[in-house]
Amino acid sequence: MTIQRIGAVVAILVAFLTVACGAAPQAGGSPSPTPTASPTQTAAAQPTVVPTPSPASAYLDDRGNPDVVIRSYYDAIGRHQYLRAFGYWEPSATLPSFDVFDKGFADTTSVQVELGTVGGSPGAGQLYWSIPAAVFSTTTAGAQSFVGCYTVHLARPEIQTDPPFKPMAIQTGQLSSVASAAAARSALATVCGSANSTPLPWGAPGTGIDAARYLDDRSGAEELIRSYYNAVNRKEYARAYGYWEAGAPQLSAFAPFAAGYASTKSVALLTKPGTSDVGAGQTYYRVPTVVTASNADGSTTIFAGCYTLHLASPNAQATPPFRPLGIQSARIAQAAGGSNTSDLLSSACP
Repeated sequence: MTIQRIGAVVAILVAFLTVACGAAPQAGGSPSPTPTASPTQTAAAQPTVVPTPSPASAYLDDRGNPDVVIRSYYDAIGRHQYLRAFGYWEPSATLPSFDVFDKGFADTTSVQVELGTVGGSPGAGQLYWSIPAAVFSTTTAGAQSFVGCYTVHLARPEIQTDPPFKPMAIQTGQLSSVASAAAARSALATVCGSANSTPLPWGAPGTGIDAARYLDDRSGAEELIRSYYNAVNRKEYARAYGYWEAGAPQLSAFAPFAAGYASTKSVALLTKPGTSDVGAGQTYYRVPTVVTASNADGSTTIFAGCYTLHLASPNAQATPPFRPLGIQSARIAQAAGGSNTSDLLSSACP
């Protein structure tokens, strides 16, 4: 694709979609005026990004924080998993079709992204973050550098009480070409204007699954199980339900699923790396799991067993929607009182 052809693709994308990137909407307000651009223009003009995960590093599919949403997006682009990348955009009437989005990356060979300080704003049950991004791409036309601002949005999980759960996603974005990587980096501090001047903390630090933290990570099997039980601890049952693969034989309707946790006050979780099986474009994971449930009546119940998770190869998925890693089945049973959790974990996936 020539430079002229790249420009033509961008023009097409702009015709499909104009979005703003700047200060997050305030409570009861509308988005602040800012330069306009197309999510796919972002992709087409510079299909590039993410120094975090490149194809040589770990697969990243994490929506637990706004910065990792952008890093996951560029991880997908770097791996040429454009259907997955498309899925990080929030659905809207102005979002281009997947075919248009996909074609915008036809000549992209690699990408990296560097992020600036993340800021944000809450409003009317909604959370918005502004993420400055410097993007460095290699295409068949040569190396290119871009800088711009993304807005990431999440409707507060606690008010999403019915499926389907809508995860953290990119709402708007604009990238502009700059002369050099140095110019892109130097613009990070100002590219979002005043939108990133007020940090919006999200989730407590640490490594646990307690309700103070927010985990929404499908990068690996253990990460998904931890996210599942984090949703249970936060009483976000629509989110927990969404970690199951659609059509899983053991998955009940949502109402009885949520009712099953009515007497659960909190849970503690033990997992360990399990096994994986790859074949015919499909990967299956088995995760040994022990769950200690603290109940509303003050009692404690221990459950142990094995979760089976499934992921169709992201490179082979070609038709929206993208199907991420999900729970396919579970063989979980109540353990005898006084059981040793380490022993239970060791025998959970025979």
